Amino acid sequence: MANSSSGSSSSSTSAFVSSLIFNLVIFAIMIFIFISLRPREKRVYQPRCEVETQPKEQTPEPAGSGPFSWLLSCLRLSETSLIRYAGVDAYFFLRYLFTFTFLCFLGCIMLLPILLPVNATNGNGKTGFDIISFSNVKNHNRFYAHVFLSWIFFGTVIFVIYRELRFYVVFRHAIQASPLYDQSKSSHCMVISELPKSALESEDVIRQHFPNASRVEYVHNIKKLQKRVDKRDALGNKYEGTLNGLINKSVAKRNKLIKKQKELPTELELTSYVKKRPTHRLTFLIGKKVDTIDYCRDEIAKLNKEIDELQTQVKEQKKVGSVVLEFPTQADLQMAYQAFLYSSNFRRWRMGRVLLNVHPDEIVWSNLALSTSERHARRFAANSVLTAMIIFWAIPVAVVGCISNINFLTSKVHFLRFIDNMPSRLMGIITGILPTVAYAVLMSLVPPFIKFMGKVGGCLTVHEIERYCQTWFYGFQTVQGFLVLTLTSAASSAVISVIEKPQSAMSLLANNLPRASNYYISQFLLQGLSFPGGALAQIVALALSKVLGRILDSTPRQKWNRWIGLSQPSWGVLYPTYSLLVVIMLCYAIIAPIIMGFALVGLTLIYIAYLYNLVYVFAHGVNAKGRNYPMALYQMFVGLYLAEICLIGLYVLSKNWGCTVLQALFLGATVASHVYFKYKFLPLMDIVPLSAIECANEHPEIKYPKDLGTSEARTTGRMYPSNVEVNEEPVDPLDEGRSGSEAYQTSSSNIDGSVQKEDEKDEKAIESMSERTNPTQTKESTIKTIGGWEENGSVSKQTNFAVNYLSSAFRKDTIMPTFDRVLQTLPTFYGIGPSGQGSVRYTDPALESTPPSIWIGEDPIGLSKLAIEDAAGKVDVFDYHTEFDEKGKVQYTGPPPKYEDAISG
Repeated sequence: MANSSSGSSSSSTSAFVSSLIFNLVIFAIMIFIFISLRPREKRVYQPRCEVETQPKEQTPEPAGSGPFSWLLSCLRLSETSLIRYAGVDAYFFLRYLFTFTFLCFLGCIMLLPILLPVNATNGNGKTGFDIISFSNVKNHNRFYAHVFLSWIFFGTVIFVIYRELRFYVVFRHAIQASPLYDQSKSSHCMVISELPKSALESEDVIRQHFPNASRVEYVHNIKKLQKRVDKRDALGNKYEGTLNGLINKSVAKRNKLIKKQKELPTELELTSYVKKRPTHRLTFLIGKKVDTIDYCRDEIAKLNKEIDELQTQVKEQKKVGSVVLEFPTQADLQMAYQAFLYSSNFRRWRMGRVLLNVHPDEIVWSNLALSTSERHARRFAANSVLTAMIIFWAIPVAVVGCISNINFLTSKVHFLRFIDNMPSRLMGIITGILPTVAYAVLMSLVPPFIKFMGKVGGCLTVHEIERYCQTWFYGFQTVQGFLVLTLTSAASSAVISVIEKPQSAMSLLANNLPRASNYYISQFLLQGLSFPGGALAQIVALALSKVLGRILDSTPRQKWNRWIGLSQPSWGVLYPTYSLLVVIMLCYAIIAPIIMGFALVGLTLIYIAYLYNLVYVFAHGVNAKGRNYPMALYQMFVGLYLAEICLIGLYVLSKNWGCTVLQALFLGATVASHVYFKYKFLPLMDIVPLSAIECANEHPEIKYPKDLGTSEARTTGRMYPSNVEVNEEPVDPLDEGRSGSEAYQTSSSNIDGSVQKEDEKDEKAIESMSERTNPTQTKESTIKTIGGWEENGSVSKQTNFAVNYLSSAFRKDTIMPTFDRVLQTLPTFYGIGPSGQGSVRYTDPALESTPPSIWIGEDPIGLSKLAIEDAAGKVDVFDYHTEFDEKGKVQYTGPPPKYEDAISG
C-alpha cells in the first residue's frame, strides 16, 4: 500500500507538472501572438475602435501600440468608463469575475495561514498536494479549525452576495429611472400573455383594468403571414447568392479569356460566359428541377402581393390571448405593473406572463400565441428532455473523470495494464491535460441545444432564452463538471481498496474525495492560463479575417457584414462556465485550500482577458440590463450547499459529531439566508419605485426608499385607479399631460376605506418617501454631473474600477451604495433622452416586413445591369456601392441598399 501511495503521489505530481508546463506554453504563445499582432491587426484586436457603425459615445479610445499599453488602459478604466464602453451587461459580468477574485484573495488570507499547517503537521503520511488537504488530518479534533474557518469564509461569501444583490437592485433602478430609459419607448410598453377569455371579448375590459393605458393592441394569429415572410426571406437570400455567384464566375471566366487573348462573347446575356443557367430542385433529390433565377424572382413577386394583403388583414385574424399596452410615461406603466402584482383585481390574470422594458425585436412573437396549458406542456417537455440529457451525459463525463485517475485502475483492470509502461511525462499528459480538454469539448456542445429547447419551451424573449440557458447550463456544469467528475475521480482512486475491503467503501471515499482536487487544479490551470490567452489571441477571428473570410464571403453583403459584424457574448454561456469555477473554489476551499491560490491566479487572468475583450472587441449585444448577474449570485448558494454538505459528510464519516452539528447549524443559516434574499430581492427585479423615477428626472429632492421600494410598490399597486369596480367619482388617468406621480396621488383618493385601513403601514412608508427637502440641484445640473462627465465630454478625476470596488468593500459609508451614488456613476448619455424612438412599434416583425433588396456586384461586363432589368417590376435589385478589383473579386464601397433606412427605423 505504501508503494501504491507513493505511485499515486508521483502520478499526481506528474499530472500537475505536465498540466502546468502545457498551459504555460500555450499561454505564452497566445500572449506573444496577441502582443505582436495587436498594433497591426486592429480590425481583429480592437474592432470597437475601427468599425464606425456603433454609437460614438460608446467607442473607446485606442489602447496604444505599446506591448502592455492595452493592460494599463484597461486597468485605469473607471466604473463609468466600463459602463460607457462595455455596456451594463458586460459591466456586471466583469463585476462578477472581480467579486469572486476578491473572495479568493480573502480566502487565501483567511484560510491558508491556518489550514495549511493544520493539515500538514502530524498527519496521515500523505505526500504531494494531499499533504496539505483535509485527508491528511489524523487528529479529528483539528476539524474544529475547519468548521469555524468555514463559518468565517462562507459567512463572508453570503454577506458579499447580499451586498451585490442590493447593489444590483439599486443600480437597475438608477438606469431604469435615468432619462435615457425613462423616455424610451420600451419603458412605456407592457406585454401581457395568456389573458383570460373575458379580456379578449372587448378592449373595454382591458381599459377597465388599465385605465391609464394610452394604447391597447391585441396580438393576433398570423402564422400564415409568418410562414410566407420566412419563405420570402429564404428566397431573397437564394436569389442574391445565385446572381452574385453567376456574376463572379462570369468575371473570372472573362479575365481568363483576356489573359489567354481569346475572343470574348459578342452577345451579352446572363449566361454569356457560363453557358448554363443555375437550377435547383424544389424538394431535396426528388423535387422538380427549376431555373433558380426565374423561380426566385417570380415567387418573390408573388409572395410580395400575398404578404401585403395579409398585413392589411391582421385585425381580422383570431386573437391569441396576448396584448400590448402602451402608457404615457414609465411611471404610469410601473403603477399598472405594480397593480398587476399586488391588486386583487388582477388575481385571475396572473397565470399569464408580463414583459417590461423589452424592445420588440427581442420578443419571440411566435410564443405569444401559446395558451397557459400549452406553455406548461412545452416547458415540461423541454425540461424533461434536458433532465434526461443531464443524466445520460454523465456517461461520457464519467469516462473523462476516470481518465484523470486511470493509473489506480490498471492493477485490477487487466487490459489497461499497458498504461503502466508509459513514461511518466506521457502519463501526466493523459491524466492532467486530456481530461480537461475532453471535458471542454463535451460542454461546448450543450448550450446551443439548451437555447433551442428554451424557444421550444415557450420563452418569450431572447433575454429569457439566455437566462433559461444559464439555468440549465449551470445545472449541466454543476452535475457533470463537479459532482460526476468528483465522484468518479474519487471512486476510481479508491476502487482497488474498495474491492479488497467493501465494508470500508464510505470511509475510503471520504479519504479520497480531496484527491479529486488534483483534477480541478488542472482545470484551473486550463481555464486560468490557456483560455485567457486564447481569448486575447482571437485565433478564430484572425483566421476568419485573413483566410476563411476571403474564401467563404463571395457577395458584397457577406463582406459588408463580416466587416461591421462584431462578436457578441452569450451571457447564458459565460456565467455558468465561470460559475463552475466558483463552485469548485467554494467546495474545496476547506477540503483542499491550496486550490484557492490557483483560483486567485486563474480568475485574475480571466478577468483581465474579458476586461480587454468586452471594452475593445465585443459588441454590446442585446441589453438585458444585467439580469444574468443576480441569477448567477443566487446560483452561488448551490456551491455553498455542496461545500457544507461535503464537509458534513466528511465529519460524519470521521465520527466527529461536534463538528457535524456545528456545520449543520451553519447549513441551516445558509438556507435561511438564501430564502430571505429571494424574498427580499426577487420582487424588485422588474419594479421601479415611482420615487426613483422622480428623483432622477423631475424632483431630485425626493428620497429614494430605504427598503428599495418594497412597501411603496405594494401600496402603489393596491391604490391603482382601476375601474373594474365602479367608483362614485371615476378618474381619468388617460390625460397624457398628467405625470405618473400626479396619477398616483389622484388614485389614492379613490381607494376603498377598508383597503386604506389594511394598508396603513404601507401608506406611512409612502408618506415618508414623499417628504420634500430643500433641493440642492436642478435636473440639468444632475445630468451634467452624472458619472463625473462634463458637458464637453471630458473625464473628471475618478478612481479605476478595481480600486473603487476594493475601497467600497472596506469603507463603512460605501459598503451599501446609495441611489444617488449609483446614479452619479452612469455616463452622461444616460442623463439625456433618446432620439428616434417614435418609429418603434410593438408588433410582430412579420407585420413590418418589407420586400427584400437584392445587392449584387457591379461588374465590368454589364451583367448586373441585365439582372436589374430582368427583375424590374418584380424584385428590387441594386448594384451600387460595389466594384470588382484587379483580381476579379467583388468589393463593397459603401453600405447595402436601404441600410440608412434600416438603422434609422
